[in-house]
Amino acid sequence: MTRTLERTLAVLTISAAVLLPLNALLPLFLLDPSATPLDWVRTSSWPLLSQMAVVLAALMPFVVLALYVCQIEETGKLGFVGLVLTLIGYLAYMWFQFDMAFVWPVLAARAPELIDYSGPMFRDARFAFVHLWMGVVQSVGVLLLGAALFRARVFPRTTSALLTIGLLLSAGVLFPPFVLSAIGGVVGAIALGWIGWLLWSRSPAST
Repeated sequence: MTRTLERTLAVLTISAAVLLPLNALLPLFLLDPSATPLDWVRTSSWPLLSQMAVVLAALMPFVVLALYVCQIEETGKLGFVGLVLTLIGYLAYMWFQFDMAFVWPVLAARAPELIDYSGPMFRDARFAFVHLWMGVVQSVGVLLLGAALFRARVFPRTTSALLTIGLLLSAGVLFPPFVLSAIGGVVGAIALGWIGWLLWSRSPAST
């Protein structure tokens, strides 16, 4: 990669490292984990949280590409399959976050029954299926990509392991438990910050 591209990917990765723990930790203090999405959307903190999540979701495909581009040859077919599945999962996740940020507030005002857990949307089999495969595809992709990174040893193995665990816990499933999401956000942020620094300094190392 050119130095400019490396620096650009490093900035995007470090930006994700900042946003990831914020997205995971802030809901612990600003949202009631026992409440429903309808309750969350009506809180004053929802615009900040949901729009911040959209930005993070938009950054993650670039972060995944940065990881892959740095080690295309070393990760092989396993890395490519992991990349494709992870990108599909994150693109679906980005769509879902956009929906939550900009569509759900309108539904909360005009058709609140749609975003209540007991309402028709959450009880619709098609809606459930979409979010089921989104979580499964993203989780499988992260696992495969993480395994490829771990095997490639372009970045420290500890970093690859932390990143895989962090991404799985923070966004691998729909509405994960708040505590697990927070732990995953912190762990993933450490790994992303580490990778961002290695990209910036152009000194990937293996351990």
